Amino acid sequence: MPTIRLKEFEWTYDEAAPLGPAGGFGEVFRGVGAIGPVAVKRLKLTANEAAHREMDIGESLAGRQLKHVVPVYDYGQDADSDGYYLVMPICDRSLQAEIASKGVLTVSEARSIALDVLAGLSEVRDIVHRDLKPGNVLFYDGAWRLADFGIAKFVEDSTSLRTLRLSLTPPYGAPEQWREERATHATDVYALGCMLHTMLTGAPPFTGSTDQIREAHLHQAPAALNVDQRLSTFVGQMLRKPALARPSIERCIEVISTVEAARARPAHSGLLAAAGKVAQEIAAAEAAAQAAASALREREELVREASAELDVLFKNLWAEIKDASYEAKLSRHAVSLGRGILSVSEIAGIKSNNIEPDPYGRSSDWEVVAGATMSVTRAKIIRPQKTSQGIPIVHVMRATPDDLDYRWSATLFYGRSQKDPDYRWRETAFWSFSGSQRGQDEPYALQPDDREFGIAFSNVMGVTNVAYGPLPIDDENQDGFYNRWLTLFTKAVNGDLNRPSQMPVPDHYLR
Repeated sequence: MPTIRLKEFEWTYDEAAPLGPAGGFGEVFRGVGAIGPVAVKRLKLTANEAAHREMDIGESLAGRQLKHVVPVYDYGQDADSDGYYLVMPICDRSLQAEIASKGVLTVSEARSIALDVLAGLSEVRDIVHRDLKPGNVLFYDGAWRLADFGIAKFVEDSTSLRTLRLSLTPPYGAPEQWREERATHATDVYALGCMLHTMLTGAPPFTGSTDQIREAHLHQAPAALNVDQRLSTFVGQMLRKPALARPSIERCIEVISTVEAARARPAHSGLLAAAGKVAQEIAAAEAAAQAAASALREREELVREASAELDVLFKNLWAEIKDASYEAKLSRHAVSLGRGILSVSEIAGIKSNNIEPDPYGRSSDWEVVAGATMSVTRAKIIRPQKTSQGIPIVHVMRATPDDLDYRWSATLFYGRSQKDPDYRWRETAFWSFSGSQRGQDEPYALQPDDREFGIAFSNVMGVTNVAYGPLPIDDENQDGFYNRWLTLFTKAVNGDLNRPSQMPVPDHYLR
């Protein structure tokens, strides 16, 4: 049996006793050393490829007390060979084996495992795993722990990117990995979403040949999970194509916790300098063009994702109204009943929401990519002009609120801010000190690209102010959104909807 000498100790491992199937970055064997039985991982990497670099990842993990990451006992290059190794404890079983044994896990089991995985990702926030999959989640010392943390990054830094691409685990590879872009924590969130699919259905969201899986990860939506709606919806958000649209690790914990050559003659020095400057300018222009194209593509993907999410919210709201009354008249963008009309505009992408400061230094805190207007109208009373006998009726009373339509409108926007960095759908509305400046009822909606939208959210008092919000309306806040607009619609149906007596709108008015 081979014997290796690493940074701390000498170890022996048995090549005839593998611990599980070989992975993309290495294979694991049963071994032994001064502390007893261990697992020895031999990386698929030679000293020549690694240029004798230090295994920073091994040193980093070996020096930490981690509860949800498999500990590293020893690491480095064998003193007598060109092989790189990691030495770890022998774990009870892998998540892959757990799934193979049970077929499908319960929501409670999947939730518990996902939270353990997220705890591991939180413990090592300075490292992106990059190859998160059931085979790299191991049960040890009473908890599910992450293994092979950062090995993908070590291989990427040590060899050509080609090596890393060939080692990608297709069913759990995020779109940005397939596009050969930089991996971030959002990459691990995506992989965990795929793992939740595997745990709850017995298979990852996309299967087939490598080309089919790649195409699906890049362009196809995963099938919804037939489990708790909130969990199913949230897993779908973890699997969003744009990395920026995925929830953060902290938000995942929050939500899942609630679920279950030289020349002969030197060239002219001036010409060389000029040519170098031109080359730099061209390179800068090309980089800017690539960045702009990438940003535009990402923004368009965000708008598509946002539109699909809001469409689902509206369909559910419309369905609830239809279930409550057969008399309700429904169309795609409006529903009417009695004196009430509930409507929503088409969802529009926002090219810019005036994030540049105005002349007074005020700017919007929000980066918005899509928006829509939602409103509820209390229709005026139509008074008869003649009696049943055809005699004209003269109405001499003073005009009342019932003689005019009243419209309550709000802005729905998909965006994020520095204080709230997740892209989500939110609802807000506005009012003015001197009454509506636009001949509208209050509260009223503003387009996110309207300068007044930014002023209202600035820290400087302006004419336009926030009447309420922004209130998140997706994920765990869906019920509040439904209840708020059903309450307003009910008031309009009964003719009781009027401008609130005070601004900003009191909380009780929205319940």
